[in-house]
Amino acid sequence: MTPISISQTGTGRSAVVVPDSFIMPFNVGVQFVTTGTVTFNLEVTMDDAMASGFVAASADWSVPSGFSALTAGAILSLTIPCHGISLNVTSGTGTVTAKIVQNGVR
Repeated sequence: MTPISISQTGTGRSAVVVPDSFIMPFNVGVQFVTTGTVTFNLEVTMDDAMASGFVAASADWSVPSGFSALTAGAILSLTIPCHGISLNVTSGTGTVTAKIVQNGVR
């Protein structure tokens, strides 16, 4: 997968990245870069983010273990298949950027 970047400044949800959940083994690497003061989660959904009428605000979002209340740069890996990935800034005025790469995708 060509690296995809999503960012969020201030509180709220970023754009949604849609991984290919059919690639096995499923492995998505995520690098976080922060500026300023920010607390955030990386959240995933099993809702079909490609479906007509999908609205991120109405989706069921969950925080995988290790992706909650982050405050600084880090590199982590998602191994449970999902249909959408998003940043959710819960407090602060800084910016968080997630650089996302999935194995097996160009």
